[in-house]
Amino acid sequence: MLPSCRPSSVSLRRNADFRRLLCACAFSLTGDWFAFVALSGFVYHHTGSAGWTALLFAINSLPGVLLFPLIGPMTDRFDRRRLRVACDLGAVVPVIGLLVAFHAGSVAAALGCLAVLSVLAAVSGPIPETALPNLVAARDLPLAQTLIGSLYSAGLLVGAGLGGVVTAAWGTSATLLVDAASFVVSALLVARIERPLSSAVATGRLRVRADAAELWRFLRSTPVASALLWLTAGLRLSYGMVGLLPLFALDRFHTGDAGTGALYLAQGLGAVLGPFAGRLLAGHSHRRRLYVAGAALAVFGLGYLLLAHSTGLGQGMAAAVLGHVGVGACAILALNGLQLTTPDHLRGRVMVLVFSLSAGLQGVSTLAVAPMAATVGTTGTTLLLGAFAVAYAIGWSVVVSVTGPPRGRGRRLTGLPTC
Repeated sequence: MLPSCRPSSVSLRRNADFRRLLCACAFSLTGDWFAFVALSGFVYHHTGSAGWTALLFAINSLPGVLLFPLIGPMTDRFDRRRLRVACDLGAVVPVIGLLVAFHAGSVAAALGCLAVLSVLAAVSGPIPETALPNLVAARDLPLAQTLIGSLYSAGLLVGAGLGGVVTAAWGTSATLLVDAASFVVSALLVARIERPLSSAVATGRLRVRADAAELWRFLRSTPVASALLWLTAGLRLSYGMVGLLPLFALDRFHTGDAGTGALYLAQGLGAVLGPFAGRLLAGHSHRRRLYVAGAALAVFGLGYLLLAHSTGLGQGMAAAVLGHVGVGACAILALNGLQLTTPDHLRGRVMVLVFSLSAGLQGVSTLAVAPMAATVGTTGTTLLLGAFAVAYAIGWSVVVSVTGPPRGRGRRLTGLPTC
């Protein structure tokens, strides 16, 4: 039975299934960063190459892009609870493999284990966003997704920070054991969720071509979903300029590694605050959600335009906070809008498409930044991409205004009650 239409914060506090999902995500994401910190140090120590270290990010993100045609249908066709539990428990095996690789000093084995972890993460990662509308009432969904979404940034801040401390104090073995334990705890929490994570019947059969065709038909016939995907594309195409933060600390502000850490801290703070600011401004209106999401992309670009003109670390941190408030708000509002407009039997494919699109376009943007910075410099590249984000947001908002976004409150296609 779905929770009644009470104020969101009260209703969510009394929703045990949502608490279990939230805690499972928190444990899993924090553990992921524990392992990634240890793995980054191991690879750099054994190779002495920044390129090998950068390769970790590619291995961490590519499976979701390459396996998108399979992962989307799996999320819709299989039992989502069992799929998530299987992935969490299965991840313990490559984590133990990392422990063996570290003791053997084998970089190749460590990268292979990371690849397996990345595949499992690509399968299990979209499940919380896919299942969330089945666990909470329609009125609670924006706050619930805000809390889930903020975990990604909080996991970076807490997981990476604690991972570094644990690795320095007790070594990589302790870090990996914490990661393995986090997967086990996550699996136990998800297994205890009582409500079904899908309202559709799990068939256990993959029909890759037919499922892909059904997805494209839905996107063509649902302008709101298409518009939100285009907004996500604009956000990720602009995102490569985030990789320039260390250069501002080192070359512009001359504050060394401490300055780099401060700018990344500002980035994380903004990303945590952004989803809450976006939810507050958007409320439950479809129309306002679209416009606030478009404005948030413009805020992202504006923040980095201000960063390009900053002369000190304090100004740079303020600009980074502003920019990533925009990132957090735009990403979560777009995701929440897709949850609201996508029926359950298609939601897995749509969520996987969002994750894959984000990873792929963000990778393209990141790769483009290096030659741009070599040609026009750090400031010039930041100005160009910041202006691109603002212009894209304005153009997108104009198109949405002309095509006419939906009016009203609540959800329309998923069949859950409005409040």
